[in-house]
Amino acid sequence: MEALVLIRFVLDRYCRSINEGGIMSRLGKYARWVGVAGSLGAVAWAMRDRFVSIAVPREPDRPVFRTPPTTSSADDLTKIDGIGLAYARALAQVGISNFAAIAQKTDTELAELLDISESRTVGWVERAAVLRDQSLS
Repeated sequence: MEALVLIRFVLDRYCRSINEGGIMSRLGKYARWVGVAGSLGAVAWAMRDRFVSIAVPREPDRPVFRTPPTTSSADDLTKIDGIGLAYARALAQVGISNFAAIAQKTDTELAELLDISESRTVGWVERAAVLRDQSLS
């Protein structure tokens, strides 16, 4: 703000010196208007953050991800090597929620259901069969 006051003071002195000498009084009036306009522009520039922060919408809240409710017959599919939370949710969405359902499928069928590479599902069926047998005994 001190810079604005200094600029205004210099322009006022300059305009008075031109008007007192009677030389180019019209140019002095224009210079004064330019000084006033420049001062207003500088104030608006200094307060731009306040004007912009009102107009810019706030960032929306982060979405809340809901997991489907698990039933009592559902097994913890993450015990199978290669199945994390994402694949467990994807399997639940296609109706596979226990080891027995995975053990009945082939690697190719699981890959097609999840729309992933068959190399990712290698070993899932065998491990699911072992875990199914462990839970039955």
